[in-house]
Amino acid sequence: MSQSLQNGIDALMFLSSKKSAGVTEIARAIGVNKSTAYRIMQTFLGSNMVEKNPETMCYKLGPAILRLSHQYYSGLNAAGIAKPYMARLSEGFGESVHLCALSNNRAVVVEQITAESRLTANAKIGEAEPLHCSSVGKCLLAYADSGRQEKMLRELTFEKYTEKTITDKPALLKELARIKERGFAIDDCELSEEIRCVAAPIFNSKGECCFSIGVSGARSRMTREKMNKISEGLKKVSEAISSELGYAKAK
Repeated sequence: MSQSLQNGIDALMFLSSKKSAGVTEIARAIGVNKSTAYRIMQTFLGSNMVEKNPETMCYKLGPAILRLSHQYYSGLNAAGIAKPYMARLSEGFGESVHLCALSNNRAVVVEQITAESRLTANAKIGEAEPLHCSSVGKCLLAYADSGRQEKMLRELTFEKYTEKTITDKPALLKELARIKERGFAIDDCELSEEIRCVAAPIFNSKGECCFSIGVSGARSRMTREKMNKISEGLKKVSEAISSELGYAKAK
């Protein structure tokens, strides 16, 4: 991490523990000189990350911080809304269920329900799955807006995990079109030779695909018939969660 960025983070973290502070106090707290601390505060003033009292010349956290915290708590709220649905899916199908969000061109697990089966596919919270060969990743990629999707496609490395892994852009684009057509994604032993997974998109109030929800299980149990049943159940669940997040499907 660059030192300038670290200094800025340290300054915001210091202000989060104080009602307000002057530039001298901030400089001392983060270990920089006053001119550096002043430049950091001026940068944050420009983006409303901090506010300055013209009488005391002290700084405090600004309204833009609320936007960041709102995004964070919205994510937590989504996980809270999704978890009961996830539990019912896991109980109904006897498989593990995970909720993923897009981060750094990966599908990151933010919530999970672990099945009690002897052979389970358990994705731990915080783990990241590739976009081109996981059902949750392909789902997030398929429903991303065109600009963001194209950027992610340019940056994909198409690492091959199994004989079924998609390894080129034209084939992946065809797969993404199929996903949008049917409303769900499938990982048919593409990331692991022993695991199959089905996933569906979850939309927020702005119509953005902010999460994907997936059901994973051992290949021996995840038959075509079972995956078809899971896909139908997943679509209903994803629609219900999206609705609770304020998404209104276009008619």
